[in-house]
Amino acid sequence: MMADGRLIDGSWELTINVTDLDISRTLRVMGDLHIGGVMFRLVEELGTSEIAQDWSDHALWWPSKNMWLTRTRSTLDQYGVHADTILHFTPMHKLLHLHLPDLQFVDLRVNFSVKVFAAVITICKELGIRHPEELSLLKRSSAKDIKKGQKPENKQHIHDEGRDNLNTSTSSQGYNGKMHGTPGTPQQSTMQRAPGTPGNVGTPFNANTPGSMHNLLDASMDGIDATGLAISPVSPTKEVMDELIRPKSFVEKARINAGWLDSSVSLMEQGFRDNDTLLLRYKFLTFYDLNPKYDAIRINQIYSTARWALLTEELDCTEEEMMLFAALQLQAQLQSSVPQPDLYASKEPDDIDAALNELQVSLEGSCIGSHDSDLTSIPELGDYLKYLKYRFIELF
Repeated sequence: MMADGRLIDGSWELTINVTDLDISRTLRVMGDLHIGGVMFRLVEELGTSEIAQDWSDHALWWPSKNMWLTRTRSTLDQYGVHADTILHFTPMHKLLHLHLPDLQFVDLRVNFSVKVFAAVITICKELGIRHPEELSLLKRSSAKDIKKGQKPENKQHIHDEGRDNLNTSTSSQGYNGKMHGTPGTPQQSTMQRAPGTPGNVGTPFNANTPGSMHNLLDASMDGIDATGLAISPVSPTKEVMDELIRPKSFVEKARINAGWLDSSVSLMEQGFRDNDTLLLRYKFLTFYDLNPKYDAIRINQIYSTARWALLTEELDCTEEEMMLFAALQLQAQLQSSVPQPDLYASKEPDDIDAALNELQVSLEGSCIGSHDSDLTSIPELGDYLKYLKYRFIELF
């Protein structure tokens, strides 16, 4: 029904900004339309304007409320979206700079719409680290912030409208939001790693590599160089060393630990955007199920955590304990230069074991499971007998 040239059917106009293309679209919707229907109509309208792109990794972000509209079956009324609301249609996976415990930088595509705990699980899977529940993400702080007790810079940009223009040129050109799988699981992931400074492009990694949480090393080493993460550089760059925080009191240590991210909230909702830097650290220092065959990267990162915690005096210890750790560190460095045995190679039996096995088979008889046995033939016991007939000479 029309009245004064306007529709009075209860519909209203909703403005949505497409961050990849830096354009806005206006849709006429009603309050009972679900979020999935809104995205479907938006993609249809973008398709009619000859914009061919895969939008499967995109979702709706509400900047003023600082929240994702991820429940696609919920309606606009249930979310509280009205005519004056401006939504952003943006990719869920964005570039994140990760600072590892061994002071190396890694660039990964991370899902900013899921909880931090789920994001850490995905990160550890790509890096080949088992038991991701031991790690979490920490905000990057400077020594000046720790001394004055100021909040990290990322937190004050939560409701910054300029910062809510979510995609930069790096995001739109390098990733383009194209996903060829299901939303939430990227099939394209780029890892960049350098000793201390980011920027060197590594090899792409397929995040959908088959594997389980107990066999992550074999699942993730197809696209990531395991040697670079399992053996850390001896001395980081000067820039990284200058950024190390050396707390001098319990208050400063408490301020560092106050930077842990909330595991039940997504990265976007905690004020982080594309190309931000976070620290991947061990939060719960209780380790179990350490296996050198599968945990080469994990053991090295745990060792680096202890090493730099002692060097920065973040961990209190005695002089004897420091000297003992230095001695262990020296032995670890000396052994790292020695060729290590291949833990993945199957152990072949040596000559002595082969001779013993052959002797056992010869004494116990042939085994059905041996390679020379034939299941279609009936085993027989046979041998040659030597018969000697004596001749008796009769004497008369």
